[in-house]
Amino acid sequence: MNERDDQPEDARPDGVSSPDYDRGTLIIAGLIFIGFALLLYFLPAIMTAIGGDNPWAAGAAVGFVLVLPFLGLWLRGRARRRNR
Repeated sequence: MNERDDQPEDARPDGVSSPDYDRGTLIIAGLIFIGFALLLYFLPAIMTAIGGDNPWAAGAAVGFVLVLPFLGLWLRGRARRRNR
């Protein structure tokens, strides 16, 4: 405890305690972020390559990329609930 007995030492000044993330979690989150950023960067080229044969497939690729983060968060939530 710090000077104020109602807050632990790791609490931020606004009263919200900071979560404890280990180094591996932060590295994986960074790699996922960089991977998704690269996917978005190359998405126009991917759409052009796919859209030359079938424009509906290019639209499906964009839809998949837009759904991908939500799918990842849903799977993460399921895994966390299972591990409790």
